[in-house]
Amino acid sequence: MNRRDYKISIVGSGTVGQALGKVFTKYGYQVIFCDVDGERLEELASQGYQVSEKPAELDTDISFVCVPTPNKNGEVDGSYLEAALSRLRDISSSRDGNHAIVIKSTVLPEIVEQINGDNHGVCLNPEFLRSEMPEEDFENQPVVIGCIDSKATEVLKEFYEDFKRRAKKDIEVMVTDAKTAAMIKYASNCLLATKISFFNEIAEVCTKLGVDPRVVVENVITDRYSTIEFYRRDFLSLGFQDECLPKDLDAFISFCSDLGYEPELLKSVRNVNERIKAR
Repeated sequence: MNRRDYKISIVGSGTVGQALGKVFTKYGYQVIFCDVDGERLEELASQGYQVSEKPAELDTDISFVCVPTPNKNGEVDGSYLEAALSRLRDISSSRDGNHAIVIKSTVLPEIVEQINGDNHGVCLNPEFLRSEMPEEDFENQPVVIGCIDSKATEVLKEFYEDFKRRAKKDIEVMVTDAKTAAMIKYASNCLLATKISFFNEIAEVCTKLGVDPRVVVENVITDRYSTIEFYRRDFLSLGFQDECLPKDLDAFISFCSDLGYEPELLKSVRNVNERIKAR
């Protein structure tokens, strides 16, 4: 497949879908935006983009599925994703495996296992975009491909190699199994959520001390241990491995309590580490 042959459909044209489609258009790919929201399609059409309400009728090489997977009564609602996949599977069946259905939507590992039962033409490709600058993030982030169907995975790998050449960017492309890719996405979001709660907890203490929390947060040395260092030093199975971390953590928890603030997150951090040590 040469660089001029790719035709792409974006199924679900919200923040993520629009970021992908606009970046792909920028680098010369033919892109068609699909969505059930007619007003959204009208807005995109007014900006000069090609749109369609019926992705199953499109003759494309790759369909990026960017539909929402919201929570419903505490559980993931996969109905939007299943509806999109059911409409797209007929394309892959008729294209001899040359059409790739690429799931950008956030999916749990258990949902991946359900998809795996009917895997024709499907692979996983989680996104890691900030809502404030999704297009910039998409152009400059590593690519994770979770393999469900090997042919679809190969199509997507070839596409990203072509994208790297067009964009003149040295983007890392990693291929793994689909459950691992799903876990990478959830681990990334959970870490971000933990950081936000952590820094808000620190801000509470700063306020009690009359310290500007923004100055503290902006100057925290957050990259003391890279993810590679976590693996090399075996933090994943041994937890804290020096005296400073538990000593300082205990001291700061006590200090916060003396101030009249109970640091729930930091106490949980200590509890997890103690459980790891006991194991």
